[in-house]
Amino acid sequence: MHWIDWTVVAIFLLSMIGVGVYFSKKAGENVDSFFVSGRSLKWYVAGASMIATSFAADTPLWVGALVRKFGVHAVWQYWAPLIGSALGVVLFARMWRRSAVVTDNEILELRYSGKSAMTLRGISAGIGALVLCPLIIGWVAKAMVTISQEALGLGGDPIQLMNMEISPDMIATIVVMGCALMLCAFSGLYGVVYTDFVQFIIATGGAFLLAWLSIKEVGGLSAMYEQLSTNEGWLGKDMNLAPTITTQLGEGAATGAMSIWNVIGYFGILWWGVALSGGYQAQRILACKDTRHASNAMLMHTIVYYAIISLPWVIVALASVIVFPDMGEAGDDAAYPRMILHILPIGLRGVMIAAMIAAFISTMSTLFNWGSSYMVNDLYRRFIHPKASDHHYVTVSRILTVVVAVAGGVISFYADNIQQLLSIFFVVGSGAAVVGVVRWLWWRINAVGELAAFVVNYAVAVLLLFGGDMFGLEQPLFDPVMAQLLNLPDGVSFTADYDLLGARMLFMTLVGLISVVVVSLLTKPTEISRLKEFVMRTRIFVPGWRRVTKEIPGYVSAHPVGQVLLDWALVVATVCSLLFALNNIVRTNPLMTAGLFALFVVLLVIVLKRTKRECPVDDAKEEGEDA
Repeated sequence: MHWIDWTVVAIFLLSMIGVGVYFSKKAGENVDSFFVSGRSLKWYVAGASMIATSFAADTPLWVGALVRKFGVHAVWQYWAPLIGSALGVVLFARMWRRSAVVTDNEILELRYSGKSAMTLRGISAGIGALVLCPLIIGWVAKAMVTISQEALGLGGDPIQLMNMEISPDMIATIVVMGCALMLCAFSGLYGVVYTDFVQFIIATGGAFLLAWLSIKEVGGLSAMYEQLSTNEGWLGKDMNLAPTITTQLGEGAATGAMSIWNVIGYFGILWWGVALSGGYQAQRILACKDTRHASNAMLMHTIVYYAIISLPWVIVALASVIVFPDMGEAGDDAAYPRMILHILPIGLRGVMIAAMIAAFISTMSTLFNWGSSYMVNDLYRRFIHPKASDHHYVTVSRILTVVVAVAGGVISFYADNIQQLLSIFFVVGSGAAVVGVVRWLWWRINAVGELAAFVVNYAVAVLLLFGGDMFGLEQPLFDPVMAQLLNLPDGVSFTADYDLLGARMLFMTLVGLISVVVVSLLTKPTEISRLKEFVMRTRIFVPGWRRVTKEIPGYVSAHPVGQVLLDWALVVATVCSLLFALNNIVRTNPLMTAGLFALFVVLLVIVLKRTKRECPVDDAKEEGEDA
């Protein structure tokens, strides 16, 4: 890169550190300030922060690789969770905000009672902070390494540093992670969300700028579409948004088609965990002023993240197929940053790199803050030092933020690529997600059942993914049995084959569901008094809770089933109408684009009016904080 580009990047990094210092005093007041911004966020700030965190530096690389390998339809691995996110808008975001907890793990002691609830909260927090959160940090950091190699030109031979050999791209990644760490440790969620707002604007603007210049590079939309549709060497030449579904695996599978197993995984399972709106999304929701702001923040995230921001990534990926038909040893993940170097002039190149670094920092700072919130609020304050001062907890929060960051950095060193880590996350998360969902749907689920499901899920996931290596076998542990059960062709691995990712997700979902239901039914139910408190706090919907709600005189749910189902369908239709409208821009179909966009506007107005009616102002304060 030119020195001007390096200067732009340096100024951006220093400004992020400056923001952290600016918010440090406000964030240091107490734990609520550090982790949920004093519950003061407006919907557009919280929504922008969700979006900025959700698409990190890894996301355009991942989407680009999917498009290059399989075609546009493969991006449904990214789009499918919008179904769950829509349910989060109309149900879970509102219940989370009413709960008025600090972390999503804290809800476990509101939902369950006794020592089993305490144990579950502690284990869940530990796994979240030291396994799941670092896993996400790992794949995001892996993307930053790729950006450093391809866009910053920092590949090459490793150098000696403190008796260790370390590559220049890793040094660059560590420097940027350090900036994110300083931002988070100083400013807590205050600094994270407000820098996220700025980073969202920069990253989004940069993505659309690169897409526009990519279109010009290949001669315009029509020329791009014509060149791609006649490209015999590219699996996605049909340019269809809807995937071709195949039941065949291995050599008999249709070229570029999506396996029926992955259809089941993406559309039937993947969105469950998203619907819960847990993790960093719950953190943003809990930081909102009230339920209306929480719901609208989630709506903003669902529309922008799934329909709008993915468009420039897809366009750049499509153009890259023409400009760089063969990425060689760099792999398809590297296409996006390579397009930056190829297309953008001096100065703008630095702006675009800063935009990608912005996306990286926003995600990293959130993950650092989220992981440390588990360790402080759900472990340290709950079990180790429950009566310390606010100043003490904030200090400990800053120290543990570093621990979470280091754990994520270690994982990134050992990962092969982004897709590998995502696949592991999808498999492990499927069993956990179904348990989290049924926790809200049925009163009979108890802490012992969830604990058992937790242990069984992770044990089976480890055996599934790594059992063959652990026991020194020539093939993965589950492959022989599953090959017989599913009648798999020779050479197709249940454990490793991409077309069977959905089958692995379904398997882990069944493991989690059976474990939690069976053990819950074999053990004592949660105390009715605790369940009544949970119901009154969240105003949960009635099906599956009639055993509890009948003991609450005059109880009226804030979420009637018919209302939830209608609202859910409306939000899904709203997002999909915009998604298909934008896709038709790529296919150069202006009439269809205009019609779908008009439908989107009408549906959006309806959704916003219903949200205003269903979420009275200060609803969260009345139901949650007073409780």
